[in-house]
Amino acid sequence: MPSIDEIDKEILKMLQENARTPFKDMAEKVNKAPATVKNRIEKMQAMGIIKAYVPLLDYKFFGYMHTTLVMLLAKPGKLDEIESIIGDEKNVIAAYETTGEFDLAIIARFKNEEEISNFVRKLLESGCVERTVTAMVLKVVKEDPRIPID
Repeated sequence: MPSIDEIDKEILKMLQENARTPFKDMAEKVNKAPATVKNRIEKMQAMGIIKAYVPLLDYKFFGYMHTTLVMLLAKPGKLDEIESIIGDEKNVIAAYETTGEFDLAIIARFKNEEEISNFVRKLLESGCVERTVTAMVLKVVKEDPRIPID
């Protein structure tokens, strides 16, 4: 596991709050030169700690009105194949291999119920799926991709 120090952690916290924060502003907060902050960020990118900079979009603005959770049980020997299919789906925002009754937990966003139905049908018709349980999100209680950095 790569090693980072407290200054790196402070820089990461600032980037999580606003990835467009100027190096100069971050440098003032950590009492370092802007070039030092830039170098540290580049180092963390090279180490794979910082994977990308992505704006948090309002998905409803783009018509994605339905967030759906799909729990999926794969047929024996078909987990890799169904994971490949899911990985290619543009509506899937997260897919997790899980323990317990189901093999995969999928989170996807859709514009309407027909898209949800088509997605679930595609999974079931793939020949890789034993069973699915689908739930539509009624209310977002919390949704935040940022993590606590201690």
